[in-house]
Amino acid sequence: MNIEVSVIIPNYNCKPYLAKAISSVVRQKNINCEILVIDDGSTDGSVEWLDNAKKTLSNIRVIKQKNTGVVGVRNKAIAEAKGEYIAFLDADDYWTDDKLFDQISYMKNNSSCVLSFTNYMHVDEEYASIIDCFSYWPEFSKFIDSDHIGYQNLQSPMDLLIFANVIGTSSVVVKKSAINYVGKFDNSLNSASDWDCWLKLARIGDVAFSQQISMGYLMRAGSITANRQNRLNAMKEIISRCKNDIGIKTRLKAQARIFECYGEYYREIGLKFKAFSLTAAAFMLFPHKRNFQHLLHDIKQSIKSP
Repeated sequence: MNIEVSVIIPNYNCKPYLAKAISSVVRQKNINCEILVIDDGSTDGSVEWLDNAKKTLSNIRVIKQKNTGVVGVRNKAIAEAKGEYIAFLDADDYWTDDKLFDQISYMKNNSSCVLSFTNYMHVDEEYASIIDCFSYWPEFSKFIDSDHIGYQNLQSPMDLLIFANVIGTSSVVVKKSAINYVGKFDNSLNSASDWDCWLKLARIGDVAFSQQISMGYLMRAGSITANRQNRLNAMKEIISRCKNDIGIKTRLKAQARIFECYGEYYREIGLKFKAFSLTAAAFMLFPHKRNFQHLLHDIKQSIKSP
């Protein structure tokens, strides 16, 4: 059987979610795919569950290794992948039916497209909807032809993605040849290696997207996320790498996004006045609805402070 797409699922102690993720891949129709699960040293019984799943799923491969982190896992899986296209799915996320067929069909018919992604829904642990990604980024709306059904090329992808990373990793399909060409995910970054990779791909080919909500992103209570300071440092490094690919206006938007993220960080740790000053700086550089709401919140909190 000719494998069209390799579905890469990194797993680290996600046993409660594996069945939903993998079953959402199995339900994909009219597509020949392999499911490549890289277990990154799980200790929660995931390996035993996966070994049992292999007895009934002929297209699943499980690779077991010591814990190295998600970047190393994804890069190892890309090297092992047999498909012309690679789709990413985190072990606690899931797809809607026929997500892959529509996406792969578009990319096959548009050979210059190296990366495609979809809108997705944030869901809570009861799988109730919270907000979709594109609605969270209202500044993305001007890049969308609302009358267009299906996939469409993203105009000036660097200009958008450098300040608004609307790409959910579990919604992404890439050409294997293209992601290998750009060096895959950068293990030297302590965070945001996915964003860095999408930007590298945007330099060499077309990026397409669909407004269709084709993925569920689980917001897990108490889930471990990358250290916020590491992410902020990585953001600054990635933007610096792109400075020759973007104009001054986009650079200002990118700087505003960094200020906005620092404002969020200081807000979380209770430094209200630092949060206010950085949010105000972000708003001055690039005013939009979300940072205006943050600014109003910080003003209210500052007034309440003794």
